[in-house]
Amino acid sequence: MTTKQRLATALVGALVWVIIDQSTKALFKHILAPGEVVSLLAGGLLVLPTYNHGAFLSFGAEMSDATRNLVFIYGVLAILVGLFGWLVRSSRLGRVEVIAIACILGGGLGNLIDRCVYDGRVFDFLNMGIGHLRTGIFNVADIGISLGVVLLLLGGTKRRPSSPGSVKA
Repeated sequence: MTTKQRLATALVGALVWVIIDQSTKALFKHILAPGEVVSLLAGGLLVLPTYNHGAFLSFGAEMSDATRNLVFIYGVLAILVGLFGWLVRSSRLGRVEVIAIACILGGGLGNLIDRCVYDGRVFDFLNMGIGHLRTGIFNVADIGISLGVVLLLLGGTKRRPSSPGSVKA
């Protein structure tokens, strides 16, 4: 892919994630009252609005406000800028890696928007599971970030160079 193709693919992909993330958050903030729980798919999916000061599974929620802002606003921003720089500079990125970066950029920006608008908090509303085996509460941005990380890992395992002296099939 050319630099222009990588940028276009990643920016459109990231924008789609941000739009879907912010739209779903706006929808569920509008239709659900705080503390309200809606059960879907026979309880396999719960929709329950909450604001999270931390990251995944409330990691970091107990940090001081200053530390939390440093990590979850400025740290995340630095990671996103680094990913964007990698996207622009690396001509070796394949389509899977570009899509993965788009997912992470879009999800990261979606949650970063929340943190800037909601006093350092992120709006989460989804919970999946069976019985007592459940995920933490998350949002669409978290899905994008997770999908992007998985795609990067899969893309990295697919492109591993063969060992010296090995025969290519």
